Amino acid sequence: MGLDPAPVKPDWKTLLISAADDANGNSAVAVDVVLVKDKAVLESLQTMPAAKWFAMRADLRRTFPDAFTVYPYELVPTQSIRLEAAQFSGQRAWAAFVFANYAIPGEHRARLPLNGAGYVVQLGAQGFQVGAIGAGAAQ
Repeated sequence: MGLDPAPVKPDWKTLLISAADDANGNSAVAVDVVLVKDKAVLESLQTMPAAKWFAMRADLRRTFPDAFTVYPYELVPTQSIRLEAAQFSGQRAWAAFVFANYAIPGEHRARLPLNGAGYVVQLGAQGFQVGAIGAGAAQ
């Protein structure tokens, strides 16, 4: 996937994060939405599993304080949160990722294209899925 010639603002109108009733084995799950502002850090994050991200997040923030913006959340089963476009206003990034801190091993990472109208992140029992919200879809 090619990069734009410069960081861009996310086009997202909304980002919905929703936990199923059995999410993370019926336990709370930490979710980070990460806007990456440094190409060197992007290379590392695009292959980093979520467990490593959560273990190294504080160190990465200290080492690269301007390299990314993190929006941290923790959802319990059946909880949903909606992030509106204003949440991301003024932010420019090379890429965006969602990391979910599941109790079981796995990548638990997804890249969110910056040019989409919006996304739904559905947290399930053992992992999560991301679906695009179309520009004409009900939001």
